[in-house]
Amino acid sequence: MFSKPIFKQSIKTNWKLWAIITIVASVILSGFIIGYDAAGYASIAAAAEGTAFSSLLSSMDSLLGNLENFYKLIGLILGIVYVVFTANTLVVSEVDSGSMAYTLSTPIKRSSVIFTKSLYLILSVILMYVIVSLAGLGASQLKYNNVTGYPITEDIEKASETLDKSEGYLSEHLYLIKDNEQAMRDAAEARDMDLDAYSIYLGEVIKDHSYEEAAKIITDERRDIYEDDDDMEDDDIEITTEELIKNPAMILASNDALKAGASVQGISVNEYRQFLADEITALKAEKNEENKGKSQPTVMITKANRELLLQAVIDSSAKALNMNSAQVKDNLTLIKDPTALEASMKATDLNKKQIITMANHAMVSSARSVDAALEFDTETYFWLSLGLLILILAISSVSFFASTLFNRSGLALAIGGGIPFAFFLLTMVQQLMDDAPVILEYLTITTLFDTDAILASGEFGWGLVALGTIAFVLYAASNVIFTKKDLPL
Repeated sequence: MFSKPIFKQSIKTNWKLWAIITIVASVILSGFIIGYDAAGYASIAAAAEGTAFSSLLSSMDSLLGNLENFYKLIGLILGIVYVVFTANTLVVSEVDSGSMAYTLSTPIKRSSVIFTKSLYLILSVILMYVIVSLAGLGASQLKYNNVTGYPITEDIEKASETLDKSEGYLSEHLYLIKDNEQAMRDAAEARDMDLDAYSIYLGEVIKDHSYEEAAKIITDERRDIYEDDDDMEDDDIEITTEELIKNPAMILASNDALKAGASVQGISVNEYRQFLADEITALKAEKNEENKGKSQPTVMITKANRELLLQAVIDSSAKALNMNSAQVKDNLTLIKDPTALEASMKATDLNKKQIITMANHAMVSSARSVDAALEFDTETYFWLSLGLLILILAISSVSFFASTLFNRSGLALAIGGGIPFAFFLLTMVQQLMDDAPVILEYLTITTLFDTDAILASGEFGWGLVALGTIAFVLYAASNVIFTKKDLPL
């Protein structure tokens, strides 16, 4: 079935377009990753809320969410351009020009010709998107170190210069920053925070990292325990960082988990045990306070009114410092200025400690949001990449089918190119409109590649299966049609 000469000829005819599209797609995806500004995009998305562009920008609060626009639009249109013109060149263009007659006059069977050409198109698309995906992985790893480790943020970059340590090493040993006063000052300045807020932030990050490492150990131990238990699902066995944050006592039952957590904190195992005991006590006290608050309402700052109070503090601070609110919002340390504090206390009836606590909480929360935005989930990235690949294969099957069905390039290009480009235009409309008509979902196969569900870890598998089925059926039909049809030779 496979013909090596036909395959070589297909490569020779189409490699330039393949190389151009592959390079362009790789550069654009890498640019999306390298140029990602977590804090900046969050501000843009907030400003665009309620506009026609809100649906396009709403996902930009994370690195992988930001890539959604590449997978839904740019990666899609580049793939369409390649498969439409390549499918046309492989079959109908040769039939139309008469060169197919020469090919079929050789001992090579017609079935071998069409099978090899369809195989070339499929393999070239697969290779293209494998390279593009690897380029994205490489760009993210080089820029943020977040594929194989913890993200490298501005404070780590600055502290690594002060401590003369590699950024990758320091991201896994953050306690070295905490133990050096100058590194703390430099790192805090890099994150637009004062020492007080940065110390709280760094302590939280180190604690979460220690829980994350401990969670991996505990999960591995549980996998060994429940290896032969068919009733235990992977989700039941896995222990997450969030579970340990809520119940750190689980770490005390595993010596290896204690060692892993202590290593991240840069302390001994006994010191880490005491740290966990203090955390457990603090969580119990917090729970008691919550229960007490339900029965006896207090004037404490709650999550519901914190945002409104913070804005009032920002506005009053800006007025006192003869600045605009945007300047203070961008640099919340200004709230702690004595003049600003005095004005804020009068405007909100909060005391000095409450305002400083609020400012620290806001700075820490903002920094943690940036950290979370830079996290890289390799499983999600894999499904995004695989989903786009399967979608392009399904679209390529439409173009290839048209190329085998018709004998004139113009008609084949109109159908085989018009349908995929119509799919793309409908996708753009859906992306730009918050309230796009539901019927549009049924007019394009691109909706079977549900990036929202992939990013949210929802149900998306059946859509990819449907796309794969479309590709298989149309490629198989193309081979049958070309083998049996009468050609104008």
